[in-house]
Amino acid sequence: MNRLPPLLAGGRRLRILLVAALALGQATAAGIAAFSTRDVFAAFRASSEVFPLQPLLLIAGAGCAIALLRVAERVVAERLGQDYALALRIKLFEHLTRMSSKDVAQRRIGALSMRFVGDLAAVRNWVSRGIGRLISAGIVLPAGGAILYLLNPTLAYAAAIPVGVGLLLMALAGLPLGRMHRRLRARRARLAADMSERIPHAPELRLLGRMDIERDHLQRRSEKLIESSVARTRVAELLRAIPDAVAGFTAASILLVALTRGMAPAEAAAGLAAVGLMLQPMRDLAGVWDRRRAWVAARDKCEALLARPRLRRKPRTVSREDLAGPHALRFSKVSAGVLEDFTATAAAGEKIAIVGGNGSGKSTLLQLAAGLEDCNKGKVRLGDWLLSNLSASARRRAISLVSSRAPILAGSLRRALTMGLGARPDDAEILGTAETFGLAGVIERIGGLGGTLAEGGRNLSIGEARRVVLARAALSKAGLLLLDEPESGLDGGGEAQVADLLRNSGATVLVATHSRSVAAQMDRIWYLEGGRLIESGKPEELMRSDRPTGRFFRGLRSGGADAPLALAG
Repeated sequence: MNRLPPLLAGGRRLRILLVAALALGQATAAGIAAFSTRDVFAAFRASSEVFPLQPLLLIAGAGCAIALLRVAERVVAERLGQDYALALRIKLFEHLTRMSSKDVAQRRIGALSMRFVGDLAAVRNWVSRGIGRLISAGIVLPAGGAILYLLNPTLAYAAAIPVGVGLLLMALAGLPLGRMHRRLRARRARLAADMSERIPHAPELRLLGRMDIERDHLQRRSEKLIESSVARTRVAELLRAIPDAVAGFTAASILLVALTRGMAPAEAAAGLAAVGLMLQPMRDLAGVWDRRRAWVAARDKCEALLARPRLRRKPRTVSREDLAGPHALRFSKVSAGVLEDFTATAAAGEKIAIVGGNGSGKSTLLQLAAGLEDCNKGKVRLGDWLLSNLSASARRRAISLVSSRAPILAGSLRRALTMGLGARPDDAEILGTAETFGLAGVIERIGGLGGTLAEGGRNLSIGEARRVVLARAALSKAGLLLLDEPESGLDGGGEAQVADLLRNSGATVLVATHSRSVAAQMDRIWYLEGGRLIESGKPEELMRSDRPTGRFFRGLRSGGADAPLALAG
């Protein structure tokens, strides 16, 4: 099943027709040039003293026309390729946004980036310089043969043999290119994945004493990439060299036939002119074959990504008013990841602390509540709606998620604080909220709300990045607030700000936490173990009991296995 965008959609059909029309114009100009060349050479032997001005002007005009038409053809073809690459880029990105967050997280960033850089470059080259030049060559090359036949059928037969042999040799020489492009692409992807993984940690890798190991690894990967690239280039350039050899043999064949048959020099000269016009289309065909094999390798990888399962969605229209305010959140016999037959309900406006050991299913539960994962079985409802029936815009209005994966894109602090908000607050409200969450120092350091944050918030500390995401959640005024370890990376003052956010929010709240103080102010605690809800109750009852929740928090206080690490300082 072809999952790629249709080539002929979005106005691309007209561009393909325009490429064909421009190629036809080149063929027409080539014919005029060939017949005019014959007339000029014929004038050399004519007894008339009339200067062949018109044929000379036609030759010059045809040359200019061919040049201009070829430039126009290349420009239109490039636009065609760029437009198709854009359509595929958007489709790939939209598909990624519809995949589960777990599926995306399991894929290497460098390999995914190849889809949007190397693979799309191969796609663009095939459409613009492959399909476009295939159309052009498919028109100009036969037209050159037809012109040669009209000039002299014997000369056409003489040219047909070397041209046919050359095309056959090009087809045979190009057979290994498919395997070579797949190997080259795989090695390029592995190198890109390795480097995207290591570049953010380069200083730390030096600290770990891994420079020699990493340098050797980079050299081995690079040498394999160079080997594959040189092998592909060798075959590709052989393909491009064949037309030049064919041109020489074809010219010799035409001259030999002309001499042995006693033909007029004018016919031989015109025949050579026609052969010269056929040389460029043959060179184009050599490049087409190379780009076709690169396209197939890239296409297969793009289709493999598009074949990855998407989250099951049946969006229904839900009005802004229907989603306003807090709603109950219900899990009904849900199984996903480590969760098994999980059933629980958070009432509208209720605040739930989710606690348990590492790997107990806390984060999975929040991902399900955010609609970023699908249940293997069971249902998750927000109010009267299945989460799978809420559109992306409806979930954006209703849900705010705070986690370590919350995005901070390169750009202004203002954008980072208001990302995903339905209506942007004024700067006074943004500043007030940012300062409430301890970002006054950041605002002063980077020069206000318009100051620039680096990619991923790299010019922020871990705690500052978490404060940005918490401030964003407060500004969202969402009816469902989901927080995954919100106190992580924050100092004591930051934990108090988390408590203020939870206390002042009227939303339904689920917070996965290891913090005793955060859990203590919730309405209820859900204790998870092995993906199952072991107990649920009020904090003051469970935290002081000798049941699993009480033992869990006593283990944290005494520095048990699940206790957060504390740094002396």
